[in-house]
Amino acid sequence: MAKENENLESTEETVEEVVADKDTEQEESIALASEKAKEKAKRAKTKKTRDAVKTSSGAPFLRGLALVAVSALVGAGAMYVSLGNKTTEETILVSMKGDTVTVGDVFNSLKGSNQTQQSVLSATLQKVLEKEYGSKVSKEDVDKAYKQASEQYGDQFSQVLAAYGQTEESYRTQIRTQKLVEYAVNQAAQKDLTEANYKAAYDNYTPNTEVQVVSTTDKAVADKVASEAKAEGADFSKVAKDNSLKVTSKTVNSASQDFPTDVLTAAFKQDANAVSDVVTVSNSSTGAATYYVVKTVSKSEKNADWKNYKDDLTKVIINGKKADTNFTNSVIAKVLKKYNVKVVDKSFSAILDQYVTGSGASSSSTSSSSK
Repeated sequence: MAKENENLESTEETVEEVVADKDTEQEESIALASEKAKEKAKRAKTKKTRDAVKTSSGAPFLRGLALVAVSALVGAGAMYVSLGNKTTEETILVSMKGDTVTVGDVFNSLKGSNQTQQSVLSATLQKVLEKEYGSKVSKEDVDKAYKQASEQYGDQFSQVLAAYGQTEESYRTQIRTQKLVEYAVNQAAQKDLTEANYKAAYDNYTPNTEVQVVSTTDKAVADKVASEAKAEGADFSKVAKDNSLKVTSKTVNSASQDFPTDVLTAAFKQDANAVSDVVTVSNSSTGAATYYVVKTVSKSEKNADWKNYKDDLTKVIINGKKADTNFTNSVIAKVLKKYNVKVVDKSFSAILDQYVTGSGASSSSTSSSSK
């Protein structure tokens, strides 16, 4: 059955998250798959999932690599370009008196759409990253990240996936690709671990800070908690409990990734014993919003010698590179060049443009292969 993926958002700067279509079963009708996907999404889109579409200013995981979820129709239309399956351009999807609808018919009609362009780019990047770094990411790494996401959304997780046209399999594939890019960027960033960069990172470093954090997918509940917790003499833990929320207590610093960047920033900016306003963060894979309220319990003094924080500063520098779109693009460009990636169909001539400059990857096309 064709994968029920939708394009979650426009990715004009770059591709921050990558989708693989290679395991899609292609025997079912495109029309049938599309209708099922639409119906499933319609049932799942409750008010909470509609609210979850809102975009956050926070830094999502690997800001430089956008996950693109394409619809079932687009996935099926592009499927014949995927290697290793028996489906061809001539495969008949619909028959009628005196005519047929083939995979090629559908794909040709969709070539110019943004969804199809992103689908082909996603499949290309997934394949090349898997070739270069596939052995560096384990199934356990993917399972751990998937479990964290599912626990975050609890009983609503399957609805969140369905509402955005995703399946467990497609989401796991996205997580794996994220991990591949994370490894690639991590390795490339090692050359930037210089004394000058350590000192620069130290200037913006916040040392250990004790925080209490609650999160919910219900904006109204988050607003209520923030308001009640800010009242004079309020007990943050009791307020959370009264609203059926669990408090997570952590000691964090600028190198921490226990919470989204916006949540940490809110904690670092406010004084000890202060409670933040509601912080909205969108999941970069599903688009769903989570609402946080953070209390800063205590803050530690900053040591004057940056070397006392070298391990943390190393993480800060590398995390900064992961969030740098241009740096991520340059890393991907080198892999594209190594594998001599070329676009041979004029319809997709622009999909590698953000990686071409100085990379050697080619977006040139050959007329013989264009439809």
